Amino acid sequence: MHRRDLVSLSALSLAALTLGVGCPDEPSRPAGGVAATTTTAAAPAASAATPSAVPAASQAPQAAAPAAPEGKGTIKGVVKFTGKPVEMKVPTARKDAPVCQDKDVVYNAVVVNDGKLKDTFVRIAVGGVPGNWKAPDAHAVVDQKDCMYEPRIQGVVSDQQVDIKNSDRTLHNVHTYKGSETLFNQAQPRGADPLTKTWKDGIIKLTCDIHPWMRGFVVVTDHPFFAVSGDDGAFTIEKVPAGKYKLEAWHPRYGLKTADVSVADDKPAQVTFTYAGTEPEPAENKDELKGLW
Repeated sequence: MHRRDLVSLSALSLAALTLGVGCPDEPSRPAGGVAATTTTAAAPAASAATPSAVPAASQAPQAAAPAAPEGKGTIKGVVKFTGKPVEMKVPTARKDAPVCQDKDVVYNAVVVNDGKLKDTFVRIAVGGVPGNWKAPDAHAVVDQKDCMYEPRIQGVVSDQQVDIKNSDRTLHNVHTYKGSETLFNQAQPRGADPLTKTWKDGIIKLTCDIHPWMRGFVVVTDHPFFAVSGDDGAFTIEKVPAGKYKLEAWHPRYGLKTADVSVADDKPAQVTFTYAGTEPEPAENKDELKGLW
């Protein structure tokens, strides 16, 4: 074979080898590379569950939610009680429950002092204040102390973290409801770490299957303009943007009342809610006192 032919065969062999092997495949990666990963992490969980097939660099930017307005107004008020309140007693079952039996704690479903009603939750109605209200970094706390939930009722902003603690020397069982639906049901031994939960909306009822008289409430709102009436029935809601609002008062025994209120920057708005004690129990908390004594 001629030298020229050998050179041609060598060239053909080298070309065939190159075509047969090719370039190694590049390791696969999410569309959009690092930019797509960053966008997914910043998006809500629902978006993360359905990643976009379009690279992040080519997606149209989303409009930012409007900033929450800075308010200077104040809503001040009182919750009155004109009827005869239900007499509160020590739940009978306490005397048979280890640790709980050590203290005679009078039940707190209805607390009236000088015609003023304690533990009424007051807020501007959900959706009533425009703006993007971010949940505060501070955690709300619910404690199980002396075999009672403490505080009995409080408010949180949507997605605010709530720490449920057990300060008692006994086992509790945190059973929470939204309406008739069980949200979670979890035992919490003495000394256990807090249970940390978040909720989007609604009235969350906390009970204990071991100690059936225990009851507490967390009311979730899409803004921070809420308060709970104190021992004197008074409440104050601060930093409210000027405007007209529907105000709601909700008591776990006597239910919902509403009032219209106009808020200005330079003068507190005054509101009074009045319960007669004849109101039906709200659907979120039926038969709380049934069989307690």
